[in-house]
Amino acid sequence: MMQYKENGEQVPGLRQALRILEREIGHALDREAECCGISQTQCHFLLETGLRGSLTLTELADILSLDISTLSRTADALAAAELIRRQPDILNRRKVSISLSEKGEAKVGSINESCDGSYARILERIPINKRTQVMESIRLLADAFMRDGRGLGAEEKRACCSTGQGIVSGRNKEEARK
Repeated sequence: MMQYKENGEQVPGLRQALRILEREIGHALDREAECCGISQTQCHFLLETGLRGSLTLTELADILSLDISTLSRTADALAAAELIRRQPDILNRRKVSISLSEKGEAKVGSINESCDGSYARILERIPINKRTQVMESIRLLADAFMRDGRGLGAEEKRACCSTGQGIVSGRNKEEARK
């Protein structure tokens, strides 16, 4: 297991601050998606498609760090709601490009307008002379998470909860009692 001697005193504070930030961002995302009548996954799907134009489910899965089956179901729901268009590739029929429909573009505009207002209010609560610092810190933190494989590295995943004292599912209760 990796030792955190150099940053040992800072690690618990970082974890606590991130838990609070994660909760608050989660609440904000829930409110944003609710007011737009779509799920968070659908919201991110639409926003990334709007930002990038036309892309495949594989490309979108890489961007959103989600599996293809989840995105496929999401695409089905968005296509049924007429928010996206699927366009088969002329050279490779197995490849399908996804883009926003007019209705999808309007939905993305609505989401962006709503979210911009919410984030403007948050930004107003940060002193003007600290806003650039906050933005730089958020970018550094996001980059660090991405370089670490979208969260905990593989070796830390097992170490994080390896005490054996975690929550036990119904299926594993008998094994946990042994």
